[in-house]
Amino acid sequence: MARVLLVDDDAAGLELRKLILERHGYKCAVAFDPQQASFLLGTKPDVVVLDLRMPSLEEGLALIRAIRARSEVRIIVLCGQPEDLRDQPESNMVHAVLAKPVRPEQLIAAIGS
Repeated sequence: MARVLLVDDDAAGLELRKLILERHGYKCAVAFDPQQASFLLGTKPDVVVLDLRMPSLEEGLALIRAIRARSEVRIIVLCGQPEDLRDQPESNMVHAVLAKPVRPEQLIAAIGS
């Protein structure tokens, strides 16, 4: 099963997604900010699932760029406002964008595809 790095500054949402994914057999690491996420990239996850606003849009965009500079890992972006990523160069660096609130089956399908 895939190793997933979950990145979000919302601790409750992060823990819920972790529990859901672990119940489906995924091994999860969690990061509460871009710095922690950058460090955990060294664990070589198969997929990174990240919130776009942590807490600002620029932090999320910078994290996408930093991940892509280091790895070809699949990136799935979760965001309350998907239009935030539209027309941004980073939109070409991600594999999927899911609008919040994300249903568990949507997240699992995106990770599995």
